[in-house]
Amino acid sequence: MAGAKVLVVGAGVIGRIYAARLAAAGSDVDLLARGRTLSNLAAGALTLHTNGRSTTQQISVLQAPRAHYDTAFVTVRRDQIDAALDLVTRVHCDHVVPLCNNPLGVDTLRERIGAERLIAGFPGVGGYLNSDESVTYLQIRQQPTTLERRGGAERATAELLTGAGFTVAWTDHMADWLATHALFVTTVCAALDRANYDAPTLAHDRAVMHDFVRATRSGIRALRRRGIAVAPAALVFLFTRTPTEFAARYWSRLLRGPLGTVALAPHARATRDTEIAALRTDVRFLLPSGAAPDLDTFVYAGR
Repeated sequence: MAGAKVLVVGAGVIGRIYAARLAAAGSDVDLLARGRTLSNLAAGALTLHTNGRSTTQQISVLQAPRAHYDTAFVTVRRDQIDAALDLVTRVHCDHVVPLCNNPLGVDTLRERIGAERLIAGFPGVGGYLNSDESVTYLQIRQQPTTLERRGGAERATAELLTGAGFTVAWTDHMADWLATHALFVTTVCAALDRANYDAPTLAHDRAVMHDFVRATRSGIRALRRRGIAVAPAALVFLFTRTPTEFAARYWSRLLRGPLGTVALAPHARATRDTEIAALRTDVRFLLPSGAAPDLDTFVYAGR
């Protein structure tokens, strides 16, 4: 959809990736930033590195939004969502698409933004910020950009994303999908913490990898007992229907590669005291102490 007016709220790693690629595909994109980030991006040039290729895209970086947008993407950390929503509720736009961790608040988003405007989603990329403000990132094959089905209202957003080269997947139960993902992020970050956020080191620690699998399996089964439709199916199958050793080897292989070194470990390290801490609290709300014993031991013991 070339020419669409797009607002991206949040100029971190995820926001820069989506803003630059949407702009390169022909959308008229404004990226909201503040403080030091606004100063660092004053020239409006976003440089992305992926798969050995580098691109630079000129973009409008603003402190405050303009009058009207077709779509607003919200790409902030879990602990920044409330502040971002305060801003978005004052912006005139046809659709608001949160691409962030929010396992407890989809219904709240509908109330604040309006059910007719909200299309809940989650990003399908991960990466890290370099010292020169460029972004090194990975488009995650195992986890495409995911959108909720909204009776066709989501099609314009999907066209925007696919036009910018993003793969899009769908779910009928976005809140449940986000709850499952929050559980996984919480356990994998607890595992990375034991390896000082070095993904290859974690991959070679057989004992911790086994504990990670058991903790995630325990959490998934507890979510099911709560009536949550855990998803996506491939992730659930791997943790619940395969032997612990097989699942541990599978994740060890991924952790040694770009998924671990580019996407998971850098994000876990950078947000361990902000977003990851908030997600641990969210998961504890979903699964109180005793609901998932292996999860309790692996993630919460000693905290």
